[in-house]
Parts: sequence; structure tokens; C-alpha cells
Amino acid sequence: MNDKQPAEQGDKPTATHSGEAPWTSGEIDRRVRRNRRLSDAEMRRLSDADMLREQILTLIEEHERKTVAARALAGDPNPTDADPLEYVQEIAEHYAQRDHRPTYLDQLADELTLDDVRTLRLAGEAAQAVTPRVIMRAAEGGKQPREIAAEIGLTESRVYGVLREERRKGHEAEQGATGDQQ
Repeated sequence: MNDKQPAEQGDKPTATHSGEAPWTSGEIDRRVRRNRRLSDAEMRRLSDADMLREQILTLIEEHERKTVAARALAGDPNPTDADPLEYVQEIAEHYAQRDHRPTYLDQLADELTLDDVRTLRLAGEAAQAVTPRVIMRAAEGGKQPREIAAEIGLTESRVYGVLREERRKGHEAEQGATGDQQ
């Protein structure tokens, strides 16, 4: 990566934890936000590198807490700069890595409530229902099917199929509207 290109959060492994797949920046961020503290006994069992990592995470956590508190006191309506889809994106990212994270589903089951799962299921249904419209708008905006496929996580042939189907529906709707006026 050159100096002029910003790193995209969550797409590159940025740290490792002994015995696990590399952590992404999203995982590091989540660990910081969990206010996770190791006991003194746990800290003594860590290697020097792990100890340094834990100390860095603690410092980041403290800085973030102070910054959020200062912004909240100053009247900032969103002092954490929370992205409403951030947690859903983290779930998707981790699920995509499930072959390298065999305990992820158990961890997720411990974190989510029944209401959380219901909300995610409905959001998934909404995403599936809106996908053809998002694809059409992207194509109408000049994106090529290959680009759309790469960004949305579908095959190029599936994107072409969606475009054909949506154009057919649009053509049928126009024919119906024209027939109604005559």
C-alpha cells in the first residue's frame, strides 16, 4: 500500500493472537470497546509480544474513553462516531472467516439475544429484497457488472441475470402503463 491510499478498516489482518487467525482492525477495535481487562495472573502468563499488545490495547481504550467523554460533555450527539451498520459488518466479516474461526458461531450465540437474531434475520431479508434495486441503481450510475459483482459479493453472471430481470420488469411496467392510457 502506498502512503496516499488510506487503509480500509476491517479488510486486512493487522495483528495476531497466538493460536488464532490474524485479527482484523475491526476485531481490534471491538476488543478495545469491550473494556476487556486481563487479571494480573493472566498478564504474567503472556509472552512479551502479547503483553505489549495488551498494554497498547489498554492505552487505546483509555484514550477512546476520554475522547468520547469529552465529546459527550461538549454536546456531540454522536460522540463515538458509531456507524449503525458496524456491528452487522463485523458479524459478516467474521462469518466469512468461519473456516479459520471454528468457535465463532459459539461466541456469537453467547453474544446475541433472541431479539438480536430476529432483527438480523429481518435485516437480511430486507437486504435480499433490495439487492436488485441497488444493483440497478449502480448500473444506471455507470458501474460495470464486474465492479458491482465484486462490491456486492455476487458472481458477475448473477449480476447480469438481476439486470436482465429488472429491465424486463421495467419494460413490462412501461407496456402496462402505455396500454392503460390507450
